[in-house]
Amino acid sequence: MACRCVDCGFVLSESSVHWPTCKPLARNVIKTPETSEAPGARNKQAFTLNGGSGTHLDAPAHFIPGGRTIELITPQELVNVSLAVVDVSDKVARDADYRCSRADVENDERAHGAIPAGSLVCIRTGWAEARYGNRSDYYNAVDASDVDDYTGLPRMHFPGVSLDAARYVVDGGARGLAIDTLNPDGGFSDGSPVHHEVLGRDRYIVENVRLGPELPARGTLATVAPLCVAGAPEAPARFFAWPAATHWSIGLEEVAEAAVAGIKAAQAKKRRREAALAAVDSDSDSG
Repeated sequence: MACRCVDCGFVLSESSVHWPTCKPLARNVIKTPETSEAPGARNKQAFTLNGGSGTHLDAPAHFIPGGRTIELITPQELVNVSLAVVDVSDKVARDADYRCSRADVENDERAHGAIPAGSLVCIRTGWAEARYGNRSDYYNAVDASDVDDYTGLPRMHFPGVSLDAARYVVDGGARGLAIDTLNPDGGFSDGSPVHHEVLGRDRYIVENVRLGPELPARGTLATVAPLCVAGAPEAPARFFAWPAATHWSIGLEEVAEAAVAGIKAAQAKKRRREAALAAVDSDSDSG
């Protein structure tokens, strides 16, 4: 039985969400077998997209002058990362502008144990699961005349994380912060304090993540794989997770089975070799 992998990212396309002032993904079909009769024709496309499109990773340089860019984030920070999932979806259902508080994180720790140092702390609001496919619903700018002084855009209403909560998890040794919304500062950010806190401490942020109920509060391992563009402050990313129950129990069984199969194959090869040598010796004796 295969180890179950959960795709926590969204497919990147022309309809993917992005910061409202940025352009969506655009593609140019360079050459296809349908449009070229030349031998060996290939299907090729060129893409233009904003680094903050769809599921993506913010490197420290996104907000911090001199901060690390995407290619400087090491594999050790991105591969086999332990997830700690804090669920505030019940509160978001009652208040679209809800910010995950430090008290929410502390309550989660009382229920599920302390968040291990080095974890990627994921804030599950339920927002992306319910709204990602529709940009208007996702941005939730319900009143075009209500302009946000900081962004200059109609004020968006979606959940985020309080500065106190962000500081608490970073102080606890979190490797980064992930959320299933457009950004952890929420719809009206007043200077993006959470970005400055997390990125200013040389951590990273993953946004527009799919955080479904199949991910337990603790024990999941994940790999985040941003497009590695030199000098980029942010980049689209794949995000794969292996929930604890399947990763450990099934994964170890597969390792054990593979080891046994390898031993049996080596033994069979040894027996064939010994039989071949014995046959040669027999021919020599009879000669």
